[in-house]
Amino acid sequence: MTIQSDHPKKLEKEDMQDIKKENTENLEPESEDKTENIADLVSEEGDTGESIQSLDELKEQLLRALADNENVRRRAKKEVQEASQFAITNFSRDLLSVADNMDRALSSLPADSLEENDALAAIVNGIKMTARELESILKKYKIEKINPLDEKFDYNFHQAMFETKESGKPDGIIVEVLQPGYILGERLLRPAMVGVAKSKEIDVNQSSVEGKKSQDSSGEEDKKSQDSSGEEDI
Repeated sequence: MTIQSDHPKKLEKEDMQDIKKENTENLEPESEDKTENIADLVSEEGDTGESIQSLDELKEQLLRALADNENVRRRAKKEVQEASQFAITNFSRDLLSVADNMDRALSSLPADSLEENDALAAIVNGIKMTARELESILKKYKIEKINPLDEKFDYNFHQAMFETKESGKPDGIIVEVLQPGYILGERLLRPAMVGVAKSKEIDVNQSSVEGKKSQDSSGEEDKKSQDSSGEEDI
């Protein structure tokens, strides 16, 4: 009689349990790793969004800085140009009296006296040549004469010295230029002193005040330009 043993079956059952246990233990770390990976991905996506936002902010700040720098460069260039252009303002005003004296000298001599006196005619011709040369130099530096005869009166460039109703000209038209004015570029050096046709009230005093304001304004701008030039030299 053969007796069969249950020992092998018992071993097989224990082996199966051990295998299942090992598989379970192996699965648990893998699940934990996947969970950690997902958390890392979510965290990385959040960091990426913040980085993109930071880059956009830095880009905007850079663009603003570049725009500010360009504005400063343009202002500095304009100030240098104005300082260079208007640095001769005071010197130009001093030259105007020389031009005025030449004009007065030429206008005071009667034409018939020149025909009788060759020496005087030669002197007058010399004065005329000098006056033309001076005018050419003034134009070279953008200093132009304002001679507004028969033009409409403008407070910005003219100073009314008298009014007349006997000119036969429309109201506000300049009928006589007592002294020409001058401009340097777009800046008024000196208003033209004029007589104006009057068919209705024109306030001569007001025009004089406006002319004085224009000169004062030009003087203040000249001073600012000189101060700015001095600071740059320092």
